[in-house]
Amino acid sequence: MALLATCGVLAGCGGARESEWVRADSKTTQTLESIHGSGSNDVWAVGRLGTLIHWDGTQWSVVDSGMSVDLHAVWTVGPKDAWAVGERGTVLHWDGVRWSRVNVGVDNPFVDVWASGPSDVWIVPGSGGTRYLNSPMHFDGKTWSERPLPTGSGANSRLWGSGSGDVWLIGASLDGDLLHWTGASWSVVNPEVGSEPDCVDGWGSGPDELWVLCDMYALEPALLFKNASGWKQLPSFPSDDVPSNWNGLWGGGGKLWLVANGGVVWHFNGSAWIEELRWDLDAPDLEAVWGSSESDIWAVGSDGAVVRRTKPASP
Repeated sequence: MALLATCGVLAGCGGARESEWVRADSKTTQTLESIHGSGSNDVWAVGRLGTLIHWDGTQWSVVDSGMSVDLHAVWTVGPKDAWAVGERGTVLHWDGVRWSRVNVGVDNPFVDVWASGPSDVWIVPGSGGTRYLNSPMHFDGKTWSERPLPTGSGANSRLWGSGSGDVWLIGASLDGDLLHWTGASWSVVNPEVGSEPDCVDGWGSGPDELWVLCDMYALEPALLFKNASGWKQLPSFPSDDVPSNWNGLWGGGGKLWLVANGGVVWHFNGSAWIEELRWDLDAPDLEAVWGSSESDIWAVGSDGAVVRRTKPASP
């Protein structure tokens, strides 16, 4: 059952008082594009003009990136190991003390990053740069190298993985298929669910749980789910008023959260969809979502917006 329309203003609301979304002070007005953390006391978000902010469990603070270009993605391995990528070949690494620029040898923009540890880091190029680059680059702890994709695949895709032998590239195939890295090479994976999907983003919680956001060439996007039993399509949204421009997803344990423009948040509880924040003209666009648990979820977006899903502050 959908929540009340007043939830859309992000002032704080929740279903059956199990949770509420509240606005946090991000200390910035720059649009934030990505968020990720290693735990409830170690969360990073990045965005326009080199913006980097950090949550230490108590408050957000702005951290100097040394850059003025837009940052598009961040991935946190641990308190002393985080990565951020952006325009003009920007790759940054956090060592627990400061962010430092890493030279990867190209000036292409990078749109996503994923890492399982200091010797297993992946970055995905976007369009542009003086050199044609359409394959992701990998860092083995010593050197960066390209990992060529199958013919018919390209850049501007999203990454997710559970380990060095289980990395997914979503949105790279011109045919809408997924690409899977198993430790030696990329293979094409067709979920074979519904019509031909055009998949744009994904998230997982382990080798047996992967969520993929796709466009099935209809007015409504579709969510595909992979577990040990194979692929299936999640139930349709119960409302006709569903955004067509979803921006991010996060989930685990059979549950999922989606964010979109207009401050929209939808939650799949394992069996049905729940509208946790409705569209509102005055609400910020939400660009990305991540959580340390279902009772501690963050979403970030336009004009420095940061909202948090937590347990209710009062009965």
